[in-house]
Amino acid sequence: RSVPTRRPGEVARRRICRISRVIETPRGNALLVGVGGSGKQSLTRLAAFAAGYKVFTISLMRNYGEKEFREDLKELYKQLGTDEIVFLFTDAHVAEEGFLEFINNMLTTGMVPALYEQDEKDGCINSVRKEAKEKGIVETPDSLWNYYVQKCRNNMHIVLAMSPSGDKLRIRCRNFPGLISNAVIDWFFTWPEDALQKVAEFFLSETP
Repeated sequence: RSVPTRRPGEVARRRICRISRVIETPRGNALLVGVGGSGKQSLTRLAAFAAGYKVFTISLMRNYGEKEFREDLKELYKQLGTDEIVFLFTDAHVAEEGFLEFINNMLTTGMVPALYEQDEKDGCINSVRKEAKEKGIVETPDSLWNYYVQKCRNNMHIVLAMSPSGDKLRIRCRNFPGLISNAVIDWFFTWPEDALQKVAEFFLSETP
């Protein structure tokens, strides 16, 4: 007896539920593995919307490098100081392999080493000084900085959307173990044949 194929809508609902469970878990991060077009990004955005979280991504441009990536991360942490954010990072965003070292640190410690200059760091500390004082945190630079980092880490949910094609993902996971040890892995398999058929019929239905 043949096994009934799951309907596309059912598959999407299951995936949204999985992503939602991860990002709504404290410090929940996800590694979504699947070929392009399998819905990793769109379902992540939908799950984030359902949870009431903002989505943050980087926009690559010509000559985008470490300097620009650092500036984008500073903007991310600025938003993390007030809101819960889903940081959606795909393999297309890896303009330099060194970017993954930053992601690895964010997953394991919550912060990128030496991201801020001292005056910028002081600004981050001052932004949480009143809140930390109300919670009985000792007002020393180190304790206030740790409070700021932990607050950002609690508000951050990193979702990595990666393709399993070739050897890149295997090598990256070996070089940056935080991608696996600090994220829940969900495999996005190729689209079922009936799903492809329905999508094609939908977009071609009005084609003469």
